[in-house]
Amino acid sequence: MSPKVNFSLTQLEYVMAVHKYGHFAKAAEACHVTQPTLSMQIQKLEEDLGVVIFDRSKKPILLTHMGKKLISQIQTVLFESRKIESIIQHEQKGAKQGVLSIGVIPTVAPYLLPRLLPVVEEMFPGVDLNIKEMQTDQILEALNGDDIDVGVLATPTLMPKMFEFPLYYEPFYVLCEKNHEYAHMKKIKYQSLGMEDIWLLEEGHCLRNQVLDICSVKKGKGQGRRYKFESGSLETLKNLVDLYGGYTLLPHLATEQVGARSHLVPFERPIPAREIGLVYRREHYKNELIEALGEAILKSIPEELRKIRPKDLDVLPIA
Repeated sequence: MSPKVNFSLTQLEYVMAVHKYGHFAKAAEACHVTQPTLSMQIQKLEEDLGVVIFDRSKKPILLTHMGKKLISQIQTVLFESRKIESIIQHEQKGAKQGVLSIGVIPTVAPYLLPRLLPVVEEMFPGVDLNIKEMQTDQILEALNGDDIDVGVLATPTLMPKMFEFPLYYEPFYVLCEKNHEYAHMKKIKYQSLGMEDIWLLEEGHCLRNQVLDICSVKKGKGQGRRYKFESGSLETLKNLVDLYGGYTLLPHLATEQVGARSHLVPFERPIPAREIGLVYRREHYKNELIEALGEAILKSIPEELRKIRPKDLDVLPIA
C-alpha cells in the first residue's frame, strides 16, 4: 500500500504564486505572508511529496521537470476547491451574490461600462464587480491563471478549456473628416478603403487586426501621410480624424459621440462587424454570476444592437 500524500490548499496556493511571480518575496507579498513562511511551506510540501517543484538556482525561479508535470493539476485542484465556497454561498445568500473579477478589452470598456454598471446595481445589487481593462492576450492569460473569472472581448478566441458565450454583434463604421472623399458616400464598400490616411490602433489590439482585414492591406497602396501614429485609444483616433483629417474605423458603441468636423459613413452589406462575448473556464464555480453579467450586458446595450443578426454581417475573426 502506497503512503498517503498530505498537503494543504494553502501550500498549493503558495506554489501557484511562486509560479506566477517567479520570485519568493513577490509571491509572499501577494499571499500576505512572510517570505520565510511561504518558503518553509513549499519546502515542506516538496519533502512530503518527495519531489522538487522549483529550480531555485534560476532567476526568475522556474519549475523543474516534475514541477511542470504537477502545476496544471495543482491549478485544477485549487479551482475545484473553490466550488465548495460557491456552493455554501449559494445556499446561504442566494445565487446572485458574490464577487466577480472581469477583464474587458480597451475598445469595449469605455463604451460598455458606463451603461453596464447602473444596470448591474439595479438588477443584481448583491454582485460586486472587480474590473480590469486588458488586451485580449492578457485576458486569456489571466483566465488560464485563474486571475480573473471572465473576459468580455471579441470572440471567438477558440481557446481550449474555455467556454465562449456570444452576446451581441457590433457593426463597424468609417469615421472621416467632413471634407474627406469617403464623406460624400451614402454607404461604403470594403474595396473603396485605402491605407494612405488611416489611423490605427497599436499592436496588441484585436480590433487593429480586424480593421486591417477590412482595409485589405494587400492592396499595397503607398503611405503618403507625413505623420504616422498608432494609438491605444479609439478616442485619440477620433480626435485625430476631427482635427487633422484622414479616417479610422469605429465599432458601433464608439460612434455615439464624434467631433463636429467628423462624419460617419455606414458600410454596404454584408456589413463588417465583430462579435462580443463572454469567455470563461468550462464548469466555472461562478457560473450563475457570469450568467447574471451576460444578462446585464444584454440589457445595457442599445436595442438596435440586440436586434442585429449575423446574416446581414461579415463577422470578422480576431486574429
